Order: sequence, then structure tokens, then C-alpha cells
Amino acid sequence: MKIKILKYSLAALTILFGFLAWRSIDRAINVPDASVWGMPTILFSLFFVLSYLDVIVIKKIAILQLIFLAIFVSSFAYIYSFWHIVAVSLSYLFALWALLKIKKDLRLNVKISLWKSIRTGSTLLLFAISMMITSQYYFEVKDLDSAHLIPQFNVGAMTGGLTTKIISAMNPQFKNLDQDGLTVDQFILQTAQGQNQDSGISDNMNDQIDQTIERSNPKLTAAQKNILKEEALKKVSDTNSEISKGQNELILQEGRNKFSEISGTDLTGSEKVSDVLSGLVNRKINQYLGSGLSDSEKSSPLPYIMAIGLFLTVLPLGSLLNTLWMLIVELIIWIFIKSELISIAKIPVEMEVIE
Repeated sequence: MKIKILKYSLAALTILFGFLAWRSIDRAINVPDASVWGMPTILFSLFFVLSYLDVIVIKKIAILQLIFLAIFVSSFAYIYSFWHIVAVSLSYLFALWALLKIKKDLRLNVKISLWKSIRTGSTLLLFAISMMITSQYYFEVKDLDSAHLIPQFNVGAMTGGLTTKIISAMNPQFKNLDQDGLTVDQFILQTAQGQNQDSGISDNMNDQIDQTIERSNPKLTAAQKNILKEEALKKVSDTNSEISKGQNELILQEGRNKFSEISGTDLTGSEKVSDVLSGLVNRKINQYLGSGLSDSEKSSPLPYIMAIGLFLTVLPLGSLLNTLWMLIVELIIWIFIKSELISIAKIPVEMEVIE
């Protein structure tokens, strides 16, 4: 009786966590605040552990087939299309192949080795689940615009600093562009100041003031001449400051307009230059990879690229975690044996040997 309850419980939990695993993929795609990797990894880990336990504890292949059929079909609750049905069918066949390999190895063992038996089919099962995850992901995102896809890569954080470094290296005039936190207004003024180094009072201006004072009042003492010169220089400096202030306002306004044209948005001048440049890079990526292509008959390659990248990420990650899953399975089976929920019997067998 205890073994039956154990089998039914394992089967129910496997189906439940399989359904929750597909749900976690759906939430990772469609819910902005959902965990992208954490929750799916936990749920799929529980699913694999329970699947291995099912294969070990449940003897009838037909029951295992029904369990996995229910798990794979439950993904249709989130995505339903012809090609997803094809992907699910292929994945199901690979999963059954994996289960049969594990079962066969368990039967042929003279001494039970769960580690060896699970490894004979774990790669196929990992491949099947990775195919399912990729299929569900692709068919859920293929019609989304690129704005929902690109931000997940955090392109701005990666390309902003790189872009400023490249530009400042190519043109020394933009050497200040790579400063951390440099705003649009600061960059505009620094560039303008670099082009107008002679905006201050020159030596020629000093000589002209001296000559003017000498011609107009030649009998003044040197101290009086210095006082008059300082007053004249102060007036010239104040005038230059007023002119420079007005010029700066015009320069800032013109510079903001130019940056606004580049970025495609109205700027106030307080934005970071690196953010503006990274936004420009992101828009170019959206134009070439996004779903809003000028030719409506063409489909975006971005969902294909991301789906392939996901598959190439999930499969190696699952291979790494598989060692942990098998250790957990061995520990659980050891607990089952110690608690007498299951037992290991020794039976005589006939074997074919070559003499």
C-alpha cells in the first residue's frame, strides 16, 4: 500500500511541477518583474529529480508514458501552434527514448548503480526539455516587437561605455567624451571652449589700453595709469563675460538640438552622453534586428537568434546541474530504502555469456 501511495504521489508531483515549469517560462517572457532564471531553474530542477524518481520507482512503462504525455501536453496551455505541436512530439519521443534507456540499464545491472543508469538517458531527456523550452520561448516572442526583447540583454550598459571609448579614440577632439557622468551640456561647453581658447584678454589688448591711456593723459603718474588700466580691463572683462554668457546659451541650445536629432528624443542637457549614445546604438539594433522592419514581408531574425542562444544556454546549464540532481535522487532513494518505502531484492537470473 505504501509503495502505491509513493508512486501516485511522485506521478502527481511530476505533472504538477512540469506544468509549473512551463508556467515559469511564460511568466519570464510576459511578466516584467518575474524571475527570468531563478524560478525556472528551481522548478525544472524539481521536475528532473521527480522524473528520475518516477523512472526508478514506477515499473510500468505505460504509466511513465502517460505521465510524460500529460506533462508535455500541458505546455499547450501557454502556446498552441502547429510547429509547437511538432516540437512537442519530437521532444516527447526523445524523452521516451531516455526513459527506456534508463529502465533498460536498471534491468541489466547485476548490482544497482543509479548514477550509471540515470546517465545513460539523462542527456536525451535534457535535450528533449531544452527543445521544449526553446519552442515555447520562440513561439511566445516571435510576434513581440524588439522593444520587449532587446532590454533583456541590457545593451545600453554594455554599448554606452564602449561607444564613447571608440569615438574618443578615433577623434582626439572628443577626448572628454569618456568621462564618467559627463552630461550633454558639459560636453557641448567643453567642446566649444576647446575651439575658442582665445576668448580671454590677450597681450595685444593690454598694449592697446596702455597706449590709449598714455595718449590721453601723458602727465598721469604710474600708479594712476595702473588704476585706469585695471578699471578698463575690468569693464572689458565684464563685457566679454556678458558676451560669453550669451554665446554659451546659444551654443547650448544649438548643441541640444543637434543631440536631440541624433538621439531621436528631446533633451534637456542633463542627460549623460554615454546614455544618449547607447540609446542611438539600441535604436540601430532595433532597426536591423527588430520586428518593425521597413519591409513588412520580412520577419525579424532576432527571435531566431535569441531562441538559439537560449537553447545553447539551457542545455549546458542543465548538464552542469544534472550532477546535483543525480546526487539528490540517490539521497532520496537511500531515504526511501531506510524508511522501508521501497526495498532492494536479490533474484537469480540467467545470463548469456561467451565461453
